[in-house]
Amino acid sequence: MNTLPQTEHMVTSVASKNMARSKEFAKHFGIPKAYDSYAAIANDLDVDVVYVGTLNEHHYSVSRLMLENGKNVLCEESFCQNVKQVEDLVELARSKKLFLMEAMWMFFTPAFTILKEEIDKGTIGEPLQIISSFGTPMPESLIYQRNSGGSILELAVFSVYMSQLLFGPEKPLIYGTCGQLTESGFDKDASVILKYSNGKISTFFSHFKVKLPNEAIIFGTKGSIKLYNPFWSAIKMTVKGNDIDIDVPPTKEATKYRNSVQLIYEIQEVRNCLMKGLKESIIVPWSLSIENAILLEDIRKQLGVVIN
Repeated sequence: MNTLPQTEHMVTSVASKNMARSKEFAKHFGIPKAYDSYAAIANDLDVDVVYVGTLNEHHYSVSRLMLENGKNVLCEESFCQNVKQVEDLVELARSKKLFLMEAMWMFFTPAFTILKEEIDKGTIGEPLQIISSFGTPMPESLIYQRNSGGSILELAVFSVYMSQLLFGPEKPLIYGTCGQLTESGFDKDASVILKYSNGKISTFFSHFKVKLPNEAIIFGTKGSIKLYNPFWSAIKMTVKGNDIDIDVPPTKEATKYRNSVQLIYEIQEVRNCLMKGLKESIIVPWSLSIENAILLEDIRKQLGVVIN
């Protein structure tokens, strides 16, 4: 956000369950107020919109707390642990006339804007096949600490959303799933095939134990488009053999995740929606989040995950 005008975007406060961490974060980034509870932010009159970036198991409770206290909400993907929670947040936002958006930042990046434009122009003909992956080695201790979601919710969510963006909005047939579960019952890896009508197929892989290419290739009848690692925030892509490099604003220090300065594009979307009085984004509307929550839940069920 430091790359955006402060007259348009300003971080007024940060909250953590640990006051020391909260103060350290606030000092490092020059944030005026630090809190040791989420309720404090919910009651802060200087806050217009809250970004919920907690672990997935807390997305629902924290987002609901903010909405109940009149705050607009941008909640990190994937939205919630199940469909019921997503529907509940949407109904609450609707009843209170508040803005709510799932932070599917991938859709707002320049690479995805180019991807959609090229496909709409017919550059690669009719897209029929997507192959994508997201795998990153994770310590066993962290894998087994997860209480809300496995590799599908935390990693493959990008592949699912991309599939629906390009092949949806129809609900695909989950043609095949294969994966292993942790002792606590969540998927630590998954291989999935989604089959759409007219011969369209999306195949993707997610993994907590091995490093995968983390690329996406869309094959059409007249060529292909490749998004390089990390495909959800790519700064390089190839369209029918032509390489495209994407410029993004420089940051004063390295970001924790590669290319994540591109979070600015969804931040700008939130501001634009609020300035126009919109309660949902036309790019990531509530209906899309519900549809994808259903698909994510069905995939996890096929893998053997028990959905609460």
